[in-house]
Amino acid sequence: MHIARRAMARATATGWTLRRLRERDLRAGARLTISGRRMTLALSAAAAPFWSALWPRLMALHWADP
Repeated sequence: MHIARRAMARATATGWTLRRLRERDLRAGARLTISGRRMTLALSAAAAPFWSALWPRLMALHWADP
């Protein structure tokens, strides 16, 4: 959670608390559609700008191998 909070703070150049991250991004309304080999996640319009700023920064992190 702290990694996501720090990434969001860097992406938006504003201060983010864990509570704000949880309420604005993680509790966002979304619809998940699963068909065949594809999963589609449709976010609410209010959360889309936050996720578009956060997602590239999370994917740029180097995750440890299991």
